[in-house]
Amino acid sequence: MREMYGYCIIPKNTLLFRGHPDTSIDDFMFFATKKWVAGAFNENVQIWKTTTDIEVLFLVEHIAYNSWTTSALPRLYHNISPKDINTNFDDLDIKHRDINKRNKLVRKLYDEYTISGWLSSIENKVEMEVCLFDRHANAGQLILVDIVNRNDKKYFKDSLDSIKILPSNNFYEQTHKKLSEPEHVLTAEKDHYKQYKKTQDAWIREDVQNGHDKVEAKHYHLSLRTKLKI
Repeated sequence: MREMYGYCIIPKNTLLFRGHPDTSIDDFMFFATKKWVAGAFNENVQIWKTTTDIEVLFLVEHIAYNSWTTSALPRLYHNISPKDINTNFDDLDIKHRDINKRNKLVRKLYDEYTISGWLSSIENKVEMEVCLFDRHANAGQLILVDIVNRNDKKYFKDSLDSIKILPSNNFYEQTHKKLSEPEHVLTAEKDHYKQYKKTQDAWIREDVQNGHDKVEAKHYHLSLRTKLKI
């Protein structure tokens, strides 16, 4: 499983951000790696801290030229449930709409592969989220340390920066294929990451010129492409 999809290590003392009205520890807990993203789901953002290193599955199929990421959750579900002939479902169906599918997937991961969570995309876009499951496991690996208004200036750093990510070979192959599509090669620069980094640096410079802190701007624009230098 880990070889097929890749995995991540979320270090002890990593902050995770939850835009949710309920502060109780649950079987399924979704977190953003950026506070402002969690703030899009609730006015008050819960700040949780990991109390131990946590290994999670890396569930991203590939990254596109615009940094949008495609979730590997549908493929994972098909792999563990090959007899399910319904193929018309997506990432959100598994996460939130079809509880039976989610429960089946999670029980398989937790009971057979000792996997207690995943890192994936939010609606196949740029921003990433962590899902941690089993309330007993979560009680031993998470602690609520603060609740702040989404407009609060604290906690601006993206925790993706501290997560160790070890993708599969398939992820790199699919990503390089996506980045090499002719319509997405915008310059003569052959190094995909160099091309992307120039654009990202321009965004950061513009933010600084508009009065934003440089470190805060870097974390605002941090993406999986930045993290993996791809």
